Amino acid sequence: MAGIYIFKDNYISCEEAKKIAMDYVSNKNNEYTFNSIEFTENNNTYVYTLTFTDNINFYTYKINAKNKSIISSKKESLTNNKSYMNEEDILNIVFEYAKLNKNHCNLISNIVILEDGIPFYNTVFFYNNIRYEYKINAFTGSIISVIKLNENATE
Repeated sequence: MAGIYIFKDNYISCEEAKKIAMDYVSNKNNEYTFNSIEFTENNNTYVYTLTFTDNINFYTYKINAKNKSIISSKKESLTNNKSYMNEEDILNIVFEYAKLNKNHCNLISNIVILEDGIPFYNTVFFYNNIRYEYKINAFTGSIISVIKLNENATE
C-alpha cells in the first residue's frame, strides 16, 4: 500500500498553532476572530495557514507544524484609518433587507474578512432550512452579494 501516513504525535495541534500566532501578534486583549485554519503539505513540509482578525487588522500566518517556526506572516489594516460599521448595525441592515426577524434566525457567523484590500462583513445564518450568506461592505453597509441555499435540496 503506497501513500504518506501522518502521525499526529509528530505535529503540533491547530490550537498550538493558534497560540503561536496569537503570542506573536501580542494583542493585549486577546480578542481574535479566526476565519480559517488549514493544514496542508508542500514539499514534505506540513504547514498550518491561519487567517484571523483583531477588529483592526487582518492577519495571515503560516506555521511549520513540526518545528513550530513561523514561515511567513502578513498583517493588513482592516480600516485603513477609517472606521467601519459596527456588528449590530450590519445585522440590522441584513435582517431588514431579508425581511426577517433576527430573533427567529440562527446566526452562524458575522465576521470581517478582507478581500482585495477591502473589509467586508460575511454574515451567515439559517432560517427555515435555508442558509443565507451576505457580503456587506464594512465601511458603507452596502450589500455586495446574497446567496441562499436550500439545505433540504437533493440532487
